[in-house]
Amino acid sequence: YFRDGKAHVSGFVQTFTPAGFTKSRRETGSMIVQAPDSLRFDYEAPKKTFAFDGRVARFYSPSDRQMTVRSLSAEDRAELPLVFLQTPAQLAGRNRLEVEPSPSGTAILVTPREKGSAVAWIRLLISSGGAPLGLSFQSSAGDRTEFQFGGFRAEPAKAPSEFLLHPPA
Repeated sequence: YFRDGKAHVSGFVQTFTPAGFTKSRRETGSMIVQAPDSLRFDYEAPKKTFAFDGRVARFYSPSDRQMTVRSLSAEDRAELPLVFLQTPAQLAGRNRLEVEPSPSGTAILVTPREKGSAVAWIRLLISSGGAPLGLSFQSSAGDRTEFQFGGFRAEPAKAPSEFLLHPPA
């Protein structure tokens, strides 16, 4: 779906539930997915941004006045739920894939083959037209994250600088 060279933009709702807790934290924002390997999440409140340019992940939190920068190896990338940036063949190489029918489309359950993975499972919900509707995953520690997407729209490709973060001086 994302391999057309365009920027795919959507709103999102993210719900995070720590292991052992019933109370969740809900955040909203907008995101950009651009193949072959760029992502950007802009959160509304509290303001923060996560961006990945294919090699380096950056997280900036203005309220903390802190930026985290981390180069990601292929092994690091395999540990993250970056399913949008992987082909089905890449996903199947390291994971078991199960297709589950869903009332709103198709759900794909992705389970890592390797023991000790940081991710226990990922479930991607896809519309009948191929657009992602939701993404949920659970860490091996039991933390659960769910994303619901507000409908992707294709836009012209963004410049690489859109996936780099530069905090104010």
